[in-house]
Amino acid sequence: MIYVVIPVHNRKQYTRKCLACLNDQTERDYRVIVVDDGSTDGTAEMLQAEFPDVIVCTGTGALWWAGGTNKGIRHVLENLTMDDNDFLLALNDDTEVGPDYLTNLLKACKAKYPCLIGSISVDIKEPGRLLYAGTYVDMSFAKFRDLAKTRFSHQYAKLVKHPLYIPSDCLPGRGMLIPMDVFHKIGLFDETHFLHHMADIDFSLRARKAGFSLYVATNCIVHEHTEATGLVLSKTTTLRQFWDALFAIRSPINLKTRYHFARIHAPAMPIYLTFDLARIFGGYLYRKMK
Repeated sequence: MIYVVIPVHNRKQYTRKCLACLNDQTERDYRVIVVDDGSTDGTAEMLQAEFPDVIVCTGTGALWWAGGTNKGIRHVLENLTMDDNDFLLALNDDTEVGPDYLTNLLKACKAKYPCLIGSISVDIKEPGRLLYAGTYVDMSFAKFRDLAKTRFSHQYAKLVKHPLYIPSDCLPGRGMLIPMDVFHKIGLFDETHFLHHMADIDFSLRARKAGFSLYVATNCIVHEHTEATGLVLSKTTTLRQFWDALFAIRSPINLKTRYHFARIHAPAMPIYLTFDLARIFGGYLYRKMK
């Protein structure tokens, strides 16, 4: 059994498309748990009318990604019949998947067990544009190398010529298949320190330290609605917007989040933080001067 947990908030149009894709899966042994974190756009009514088989958990709007995902996981652990041979799939609602997606995830996990399996991602409007295909991490110097860029030049055509399973140092929560046994060994996502961003990276790093391998399956594809991915820094980002982003929960450069990540995972926190902050501030200046 695969338990698919999807946290949502006021994105009814994306949630509908995501759930419709899951209805078409060739693998039928799964349950979907949607955590509706205080949506006010009619999401609750849509779920009840169009997807009555979906289990719905609710929040007040303060759960964010990690809290919402954890609420769904707790519902599975506390209320549903499951065992250590089952899996949980963390999935975002701004994605769409093909009919063999769950089938291929299971095949990958069985081929590489014990492991967590991540998904590659492509732009839904430009499927040949590869967005994610694994990550190399140097925790000493805060260096995250995006393999979609450095190895495959953002070209899906290059990826398909490589092995089916690619090792990765961490995984995103945008299509991460997790054996239920992992939660018993390392706990849930850390919503205390990583309420939104980096909760998935922290979780997958902890799983790797506990002995679970991490792979990206190249035949497990999520199609991303890139316009819905949240805060993106660009050349047009003003100094005020950049400053606000350093403290915003939904921001990938939130300083508190980056500090806790360094404290927990870096072998030498001062060195890591120095390089991490240099990349954040240097990246902003570089984009402004381009």
